[in-house]
Amino acid sequence: MHGLISNLPTFHAAILNQSARADAQFRALKIGGHMNVGLLLLLIIFVVPNAYALDESNYDVIQIATEEYPPFTSTKLKHHGLMSHIVSAAFLLENIKVEYSFWPAARAFYLAEQGDVDATLPWAKRAGREQKFYYSEPVLDVGWEHFYYKKNLPLKWSPAKRDYNALQDLTIGAIISYNYGKAFQKAEKDEVFQVLRANNLKQLFEMLLAERIDAVVSKELVAQYTLQTEFSPDQISQLASLPENLGPSTYDYLLLSKKKKSSPFFLEALNRGLKKLHSSGQYNEFIANYKKGEYLIFHGN
Repeated sequence: MHGLISNLPTFHAAILNQSARADAQFRALKIGGHMNVGLLLLLIIFVVPNAYALDESNYDVIQIATEEYPPFTSTKLKHHGLMSHIVSAAFLLENIKVEYSFWPAARAFYLAEQGDVDATLPWAKRAGREQKFYYSEPVLDVGWEHFYYKKNLPLKWSPAKRDYNALQDLTIGAIISYNYGKAFQKAEKDEVFQVLRANNLKQLFEMLLAERIDAVVSKELVAQYTLQTEFSPDQISQLASLPENLGPSTYDYLLLSKKKKSSPFFLEALNRGLKKLHSSGQYNEFIANYKKGEYLIFHGN
């Protein structure tokens, strides 16, 4: 139950005490075999909600499954990355502590889907996900995907037309379990092009530089971070990119499992916290600090 298991004996004892007290009060209200209706209503109003309030009092820690997805979520960055920091700060404003666990993306999603953790981060809106998850308010503007390719092997792609037939017979590198939107997913399903999926972007860019694949699809900020931290300037200079489309920005969200009874409580708390971050100016401050490189962790020689 993550964060609730250790409190179950205390919780159950409290509920039993509440029930016993309510039963005693209920018996005391019987006068000559008749019930004082007014007092019974007061009993229902004040005693029963208190029993449920005990449940919410345990919701002071939320467990979130995420992945190595720098600069948004990462053990290699301060505050576990920009998006993790935003979520942690928003919850903290509501007196809730966040505990992150890092997994491959598919595993993080599955753990939240099954209710083994409370939530998972970061995810875009995709058809069908709302059946098993609650979406938070937008956490961060993450832009669109970009196609990265080698300059000596130009990619015939127009972000204005978005005609995936232009990529016919090519091999596109992508991350395992990632959903890149309806158009990309349909083209992959229809085998317009081949998709080679790997665990991380470093592997994909290595294959791209070795010309084992024709392009890599990735969010621009994520790709930039991987290239700047894992590859040499000479290697980076061999690459170019094109946006997948020219539409308005897209957002990532926290997904809260519908299998967890705590999810509506956490959802409302996070949304309140995000609103406070925006109104106080802290939200924009976090983004400005990220752009100044303040999330990077430098290790001594």
